Amino acid sequence: MKTKENTGWNYREIRHNSWETTFRKGKKAWFMLVIVCFLFAFTGVSDASQSNFIQLLDRLLGLDETMLTGRITYLKEYIVNVPVVKDIPFITSEFALGLIDALSRNAALVVRIFSLNGAYFERNPGEVIANMLIVVLLSAAIRLFIQNVAVVGRNRYVMESRFQKQVPLRRIFAVFHRRYIGNLIRVMFCYHAVLFLWAFTIVGGVIRYYQYSMVPYILAENPSVTWRQAKELSSSMTKGHKWKMFCTQMSYLHIWLLRFVPVVGLCTAVPLNAELNAEMYFVLRRKPEIDRSLLTEPLFSEKPYCMSVKEGFADEKTPEYQLQDLDLTIVRRGSGRFAYDMTDMIFLFFAFGMVGWVWEVTLHYVRYHTLVNRGTMYGPWIPIYGVGGTAVVLLLNRFKKDMGRLFMMAVLLCAVLEYATSFLLEFLFNASYWNYRSMFMNLNGRICLTGLLAFGIGGLFAVYIAAPEISRFTDRFSKRKQIIAAAVLCTAFASDFICCMYFGFNNGAGVGGAL
Repeated sequence: MKTKENTGWNYREIRHNSWETTFRKGKKAWFMLVIVCFLFAFTGVSDASQSNFIQLLDRLLGLDETMLTGRITYLKEYIVNVPVVKDIPFITSEFALGLIDALSRNAALVVRIFSLNGAYFERNPGEVIANMLIVVLLSAAIRLFIQNVAVVGRNRYVMESRFQKQVPLRRIFAVFHRRYIGNLIRVMFCYHAVLFLWAFTIVGGVIRYYQYSMVPYILAENPSVTWRQAKELSSSMTKGHKWKMFCTQMSYLHIWLLRFVPVVGLCTAVPLNAELNAEMYFVLRRKPEIDRSLLTEPLFSEKPYCMSVKEGFADEKTPEYQLQDLDLTIVRRGSGRFAYDMTDMIFLFFAFGMVGWVWEVTLHYVRYHTLVNRGTMYGPWIPIYGVGGTAVVLLLNRFKKDMGRLFMMAVLLCAVLEYATSFLLEFLFNASYWNYRSMFMNLNGRICLTGLLAFGIGGLFAVYIAAPEISRFTDRFSKRKQIIAAAVLCTAFASDFICCMYFGFNNGAGVGGAL
C-alpha cells in the first residue's frame, strides 16, 4: 500500500478507465474513436500490405516481374555510364547501383507508372531516376513533417474523449494553430531523431522509448513547450514507472493479438491501445514532484466522464478547454476580394491562348520565313498559354501590391506548368512541341531560364495590364451577351478538342509532334 500511495499507479484503475472510455460511452462515441484511430493507423501501412497493393497494381496494369526487372536493369546500365559517376572519384559505380536498388524498393510505384510507356522509359532513364529520388525525398518529408506531427492531433482527440461523451472531429486540428505548428515540427523531429539514435544501443533504446513516451501527449496538452521542456517533463513523469508502464501494456496482450485480425483489430485493439496510453499519461500527470507549470489544461485533472456519470455530476455541455479550435479564417492580402468572375476567366483564357498562338506563329515566321500553325490544336489558340495566364491572374492577383514577389511566384508557377505539360505530352502521346536543350540553364529540355524570365514578365503584364483591360472591355456589354460569347468560344474549343482526339493533335514541320 505504501508503494501505491507514493506512485499513484493502480493497474486495475488504469485498465478500467481505458476500457470504459473506449467501449462504454455509446456506439457513436466508439465509432468516432475508431474512425480517428483508423485515419492515423492507415498512414503506417505494413510492408505486407504495401506488397499486396503493388502486386494487385501489377495485375491491373498488366505488368509482370520479368518486365519490371528488365526496367531496373536498364536503369542500372544507364547510371553507371553517367558522367557524374564516371568522373567524380567518390561517386563509384557500386554506389550508383546501390542507389538504384534502394530507389526501386522505396519508389517502386514510379517504375511501374513509367513502365506503362516503354518508349518514354527508354528515352528518359535519367528523368525516371530523378522522379524516383523526388518521390523518396517527398515521402521522407511527409513522414517527418506531417505524419510524425499529426499523431499529436490524434492524441489530443483521444485525451479529450476521456472527459466528454463525444468529441467533435475538428478537435484533431486544435493543436495545429499557426503559432504552434513550427514548434510541433521541431519537437517531434527531435523526439524521433533521439529515439532513432538510441535504438542502436538496443537496451538504451527501450529505456528511452518509455522515458520520452509522454512527449507527444505533453505537446497535445500544451503545443508551445520546447523539446528540452518536453523531454525533461516526460522523464520526470516516467521516472520509476517504466517497468509498470510495460507491464500495464502487456496485461492487454490478449487484446493486442487481435491486431492481426482484419476489422476486429481496428475496432478493438487500436482504439483501446490509444486510450490506454492516454490513461497512463493522466496517471503520471498527477505526480506531485513534476513541474506542473507546463500543464495548461485544468480539466485534465478531473475525473473521467464515465466515472462522473456514475457519481451523478457529469456535465453534458462541451468542456471549456484552454486550447481553442483551430481558426480557419483566411487572411486576405493584396487587393482583397477577387476582381474577376467566371466569364472574365473564360475570356482571359482565350485571350492569352490566342496571344500565345500569334506569338509562336510570328516568331517562327521571322526565324524561318514559313507560316505554320504552331499550336498543339487546330484552332488559333495554344492552351498552355491560356492556362498559364489565367492561373497567374487567378492565383496571384492577390499579391499585386508586391511586384517582386508576384514576379517570382509567376516564374515558379509557369515553370511547373510548362514542365508538367511537356512531360504529359511526351509520356501520353510520345510527342514533343518544344525542346530547350540548346538553351542556357535548361532542365531536361522542358524549361529554361530565358523562357521562365519571359513568362515572369508576361505574368506581370497579365495581372497589371491585360486582365484589367479585358475585364473593362467586356463590361461594356450586357451579362447576357458575355455569357453567349463565352459559350460560343467554349463550344468552338470543345469541337477542336474532339477533332484532336479523333484525328490526332496537330503536328508537322516546324510544329513538333511524334518522337
